Amino acid sequence: MNTCACNYKLINILTLNSKYHQNTFLSSHHIWSKYQHVILPRSVSNSSVRTEKSRLKQLLIKSLKIASMAFGVSLIALGGYSLVFEDDELVQKGNKNIPLIIKIYERICFRIEFYHKVFTIPATKKLLPDSLPDYYDKPQYTLVLEITDLLVHPEWSYSTGWRFKKRPNVDYFLERVGKIFEVVVYTAENGYIASPILDEIDPKGWIQYRLSRQCTEFRNGQLVKNIERINRDLSKVIVIDWNTSWTQLHPYNTLIIPRWNGDENDNSLIDLADFLKVVFEKEEKDARDILNRYKKYDDPIKAFREDQRILKEETKDEEEKEQEINKIEDNNKSWFSWIPWIY
Repeated sequence: MNTCACNYKLINILTLNSKYHQNTFLSSHHIWSKYQHVILPRSVSNSSVRTEKSRLKQLLIKSLKIASMAFGVSLIALGGYSLVFEDDELVQKGNKNIPLIIKIYERICFRIEFYHKVFTIPATKKLLPDSLPDYYDKPQYTLVLEITDLLVHPEWSYSTGWRFKKRPNVDYFLERVGKIFEVVVYTAENGYIASPILDEIDPKGWIQYRLSRQCTEFRNGQLVKNIERINRDLSKVIVIDWNTSWTQLHPYNTLIIPRWNGDENDNSLIDLADFLKVVFEKEEKDARDILNRYKKYDDPIKAFREDQRILKEETKDEEEKEQEINKIEDNNKSWFSWIPWIY
């Protein structure tokens, strides 16, 4: 009896549970069939997203192209209008009967050439004022110097950043050459960099003129120092530099010396000052003749130092010979000094 009752209850419970789950499934199936046509965000595929992004990208590129073309056309139109109707003395007046398009083209070419010269050629043909007349007491030669790696050396470190190291014996060199030359600095550095450096290394003002990067020219993509623009007689101009490309227009006026890399034991400026004083105090008519004698050496200052050593030895030998001759003459005079001279 008890077993039958338990089985009956178990069957009843299972029946009720099956009916509950059946009703639940039927109701959820009805709801799903009702909203089956709705597209949920979860159902969007990656391929459709990539397609939409690609379409937007192409649309953006197309819009930018159209805007750029419109801007270019308007710029050409406005520029052409101003180039045609401008009143500029720099523009060469041509035939007024030529077509408008040709006139615009000629003016545009002129402006391109004009601004190209602005960025590649100095603003003036004469970088220095005229020299003093001959009746003034003035230096005969003009000495043109570079400062970077000749008088100072740039160095960089994490703690200090960029700074310029002063070469040993700079003060002696500037004072020595400043008394006998017209000293001009013609540097590849910008003016806002070179000017405070020169104020620091030349407090006495031995350097008379300063020419910076703005006074150089650009030819074939290279920076060039045109010595003809310094308004001096080239036969009296001496250029001291270490970069041959900067002075390629006037190699016969240039003395190329080794580049200084910051060696604190360097004494080349003393020898260079002696070289300039000894060689050019002879007042040669053309300084290029003297420079050409030392251009064949990789280190002209070293060659000059060797010449000076040889000259010193020869001078010493001559002095010793003269002393020996003087001793012989003195001895001869002492032996025959008792003989009376008969006139």
